[in-house]
Amino acid sequence: MATQTVLADTIELVCKCLDDILPSNGTTATIAVDLEGDKLCREGTIAIMQLYREQSTTVWLIDVTTLKDLAFDTVNAEGRSLRGVLEDKDIKKIFYDVRNDSDALYHHYSIHIKNPYDLQILELAVRHHSRRQTRFLNGLARVIDQYLRPNAEWKAVKEAGVKLFRPSDGGSYKVFESRPLDPRIAAYCAQDVILLFDLGDVMKRILGHAYDRIWEDRVIAASNARVAETHSSTYRPNGPHKAISPII
Repeated sequence: MATQTVLADTIELVCKCLDDILPSNGTTATIAVDLEGDKLCREGTIAIMQLYREQSTTVWLIDVTTLKDLAFDTVNAEGRSLRGVLEDKDIKKIFYDVRNDSDALYHHYSIHIKNPYDLQILELAVRHHSRRQTRFLNGLARVIDQYLRPNAEWKAVKEAGVKLFRPSDGGSYKVFESRPLDPRIAAYCAQDVILLFDLGDVMKRILGHAYDRIWEDRVIAASNARVAETHSSTYRPNGPHKAISPII
């Protein structure tokens, strides 16, 4: 479990992030990814990209507001960049609802996510397998609560962060772009991405052997289809249609 959260707002820290998330022993990396911003999609902005490698001690918050293109195009001593990581077909990227993350990355920075793995689709597969209602998709907070049963501290961090950007509480999504970054927002950004690995593991265990036999290929195909969808000029990043489950 990660023990520290680092806001990478310099090229030196981006290089340290790359060194941490990419193994040096030649093994294939799997990275949990999330993004935050003001109206996160082609119509809004990317403020922060959260990255976490399982078993790392660090959650990285990439400061896109400050670094802009340098966030993605800075290269480390090995010649690797975050653009390259996101577009590397051999590095699995775990998201929960990749759609608007992909939409924003593609239209603002021309980044085409390769090898995405969308846990929202995996959760839909679990409900199909369990013969539960599958008409609508579930959001991340609901799924974490249902499958992981987070403690009171996690819930308090979540609510404190949400209040800062939820308009009905007097908040604004501009808080993700405000610098210095509010520590409550930093904590909010970090804690979800840490849990994506555990969330995926729990849902795969529920599926058991059916995951390998039936669902793995379907989840991967649907994840890639979601990314391709966001490249279209007809993609609509917001609206009630996004809650309707796809056929998998």
